[in-house]
Amino acid sequence: AAAAGGGGGGERRRAAERQPGGGGDRQGGRQEEEQKKMSVRSGAVNKDRNRRDCDDIPEETHVRPVTAMDDNSFGGRGNISALRVKAMAIRLRHKMSGLGDGRSSYSALQHNDGGDGGGDFGALLSILIHPFSLLLLAMPLGVASHLYDWGPLATFWFNIIALVPLAKILGDGTEELAAAIKNDTISGLLNATLGNAVEMIISVQTLRKGLLDVVKATLLGSILSNILLVLGTSFLLGGVVASSTSLGKHHVIHIDDYEPTKCTMEKEQVFSSKSALVNMAMQLLACMTCALPTVFASASASQDEDDRAKVVEVSRIGAIIIMMSYVAYIMFQLVTHKRMLTLDEGNESDEEDGEDEGGMSAKGALILMAVTAGIIGICSEMLVGAIEHVVEHSDIPARFIGIILLPFAGNACEHASAIRFAMQDRPGLSIGIAVGSSTQIALFVVPFTVVAGWAMNQPMDLVFGAMNTAVMILSVLVVLTLVIDGRSNWLKGFMLCTAYVFCAVLYWYMPPPLE
Repeated sequence: AAAAGGGGGGERRRAAERQPGGGGDRQGGRQEEEQKKMSVRSGAVNKDRNRRDCDDIPEETHVRPVTAMDDNSFGGRGNISALRVKAMAIRLRHKMSGLGDGRSSYSALQHNDGGDGGGDFGALLSILIHPFSLLLLAMPLGVASHLYDWGPLATFWFNIIALVPLAKILGDGTEELAAAIKNDTISGLLNATLGNAVEMIISVQTLRKGLLDVVKATLLGSILSNILLVLGTSFLLGGVVASSTSLGKHHVIHIDDYEPTKCTMEKEQVFSSKSALVNMAMQLLACMTCALPTVFASASASQDEDDRAKVVEVSRIGAIIIMMSYVAYIMFQLVTHKRMLTLDEGNESDEEDGEDEGGMSAKGALILMAVTAGIIGICSEMLVGAIEHVVEHSDIPARFIGIILLPFAGNACEHASAIRFAMQDRPGLSIGIAVGSSTQIALFVVPFTVVAGWAMNQPMDLVFGAMNTAVMILSVLVVLTLVIDGRSNWLKGFMLCTAYVFCAVLYWYMPPPLE
């Protein structure tokens, strides 16, 4: 009976296991429940580990999925072309040179004039209310020095000082025109072509005088000053100037009990390296187009007229090819990969970077640009006319004037803006100004001078010399290694500034015939 009972019990258990919801199903359900709990616990552990690993990483470095809502993200600015980072930086001058109550110049004008922003006159005031505007006094003194024969040395220094505020006004007028058009593509093209108008005007005036070596030195100096001096000073001051918090959108201070001071340690700034790497790759291409003609010219055993003509012809064809590369570069940033670079650079645009209201009209901006360009042309012509006399009767070498002095005068205000943005923990804007301007010079202004020399019947070529080419290539490679990780500190800036000072010393002691 016991055996029968036991057998019956076994049958009943087996029958129960076969029935739906029986003991077997309950056991399987318990196993599935245990597996779910284990997966949840492991997921929680992984999330906690990831959270701990990302504690010291700013928010902008976290990858997030791209959705259709991203078109109006980043503070509501919409699509921001990487080519317009430089334009964004110039637009922020209204906040940098604000009045005593902390408002921007435009805001003050709107408050005083009933909200219309003062029109063209108000926009012109916001451009002129700047410390660099005091240097405009050197412009009439330079003209008087040239007319009344005060000496070439006085004419040289007065006009080189006058170029500093004039270059700022021309750059601001370009941005006012771009803002008045209210079209991202056209604005990007304007800033791409007119962003270095001062270098183009000085190059044309120097080509007319036949000073080809000074033209090449000026272009090389503009590239070096942007990627070494400006970028280095931005990294240096941005890495030592204290921030209000230990962790922000674009900086990290690795101190547990951080208290804001004027100067700090353990600070690191974070920026997106994608656009910077695109610019550096294009500059390497420009270095190649300067290095190959130099090697081609040095390979000729006899430097007769035929060999010289071949070098000039190769340079002119190469200049056209470089210009085509620059057009492709603009198409990449404004058309084909606009969204990709927008998402990459969009973190730099916060909500206080709204579009300026009450700015200058397109007609007013064109008039301002035309008048300023004419004055720059007059000053640069007097400046170039005095260079030969200054070199002959002073200890300043011609290459030092072209590589150090002229680029500094044409880009001083732009340099100051880049450094100030870095001190405000906006490294992306600072890099956009320095690296972007250098790329425009290498890919657009350099071939433009070759084509302009072709039109003037001047044998302008791409043979920059062995020393100049080596300096340019090594400088680009050093900057590439420092921006590739998307982080900056004071040591990186010090390295770049040291490289620039060494180049300046090198060109001061270099004998006149480079080759």
